[in-house]
Amino acid sequence: MQVPGQRFVRTLTPGVRWLLGTWTLLWLLALVMRLLRLADISTWLLLTGTPVVHGQVWRLASYALLPQSLLDLVLSAILLVMFGGLLERVWTRGDFLLFALVCAIGAGLVKIALQPGATRALLGPGPVVFGFTVACARLFPHQMMMLPPSIEVRMRQLVILLAAASFFATAYMSGWVAAIIMVSGGGFGLAYLWLRSGWARPGSARPAVSQRINKLEL
Repeated sequence: MQVPGQRFVRTLTPGVRWLLGTWTLLWLLALVMRLLRLADISTWLLLTGTPVVHGQVWRLASYALLPQSLLDLVLSAILLVMFGGLLERVWTRGDFLLFALVCAIGAGLVKIALQPGATRALLGPGPVVFGFTVACARLFPHQMMMLPPSIEVRMRQLVILLAAASFFATAYMSGWVAAIIMVSGGGFGLAYLWLRSGWARPGSARPAVSQRINKLEL
């Protein structure tokens, strides 16, 4: 007898499964520990400038492992499955997770640069998810995506719509600086792809993005 949802989990690529499992488990653990009044594990993971300056450099990436809320978890999970799965099918799991790390650290550095002494923390996988969406727009710009009820749109158009909605929603709820920090995750991700693909080195014989990606690009 199959556990409900087991078939769905099996369809996920390994990196997507790892990120989704990590986000879910950490969010549940944080919720339980907060309800039992044992500890607030977000204080060990969130990003502010002062702890990083004092050597807690893991916070430049750890903040992206714990969603801020149930809504953050659900929305991030949907976008991860939708866009992250596409990317990992043409990358290795290592490439996929490294890309996520680059997006997280990039946005973390921007957070420190813009708000070095601010007490308001950065928490949640938003910059990483944003990076996955814009990477799909770069690698699969003409791929058709189906939206309910039965509307077909190109990947690039869908990503532009989602990116704009995410930016203005974040700006409205958390401020313009928070929106810029989220978008910077995608910017660092695209810069990483640009450097690895050899675009910055004309004539380079060593493309860093796998050949499977190149075959899918139009």
